[in-house]
Amino acid sequence: MSVLIWGVVFFVAAFFLHLVIWRLHLPRSPIKALVFIFSSVALLGIIFLFSRKLCSSCQYLHIIVLFFSLFICYLLTYSAIDADSPSLVIVLRTSKAGKEGLPHNAIKESLRDDLLIEPRLKDLVEARLVDFNGQIYKINQKGKIFIFPFMLYRNLLGLGKGG
Repeated sequence: MSVLIWGVVFFVAAFFLHLVIWRLHLPRSPIKALVFIFSSVALLGIIFLFSRKLCSSCQYLHIIVLFFSLFICYLLTYSAIDADSPSLVIVLRTSKAGKEGLPHNAIKESLRDDLLIEPRLKDLVEARLVDFNGQIYKINQKGKIFIFPFMLYRNLLGLGKGG
């Protein structure tokens, strides 16, 4: 039971620290900031538990696994909140339209490149996953390393190299 309690307590503490930091100043690289915040809270939490001898040595590992499982789930959810995805834009616009619904053309107009594509390209350049020379985007070594697990997984599922 202590594994569940401490894992959730650390996650909630990291989450609220994340909220406070975002309210004060939105980081330039949110994902890196989240990894730093949550990793720091996990480390400080384990140090706290260890110094107080509140858990057995095996429980520390279980707490870390639970904490980072919750964090990874949150990180995947955060990326949907942080950026506009086509599905999210469609659902939000359709919801705002109410009972009358939203015409097909209005949906297509909502999915503009400047809303969906340009911010993602900017994010890729800022994350240094692709290089941009003013006209051409080109994947670099860091980008190739980043996409390798995704490509491997897609190939295992037989989904090919598409998006």
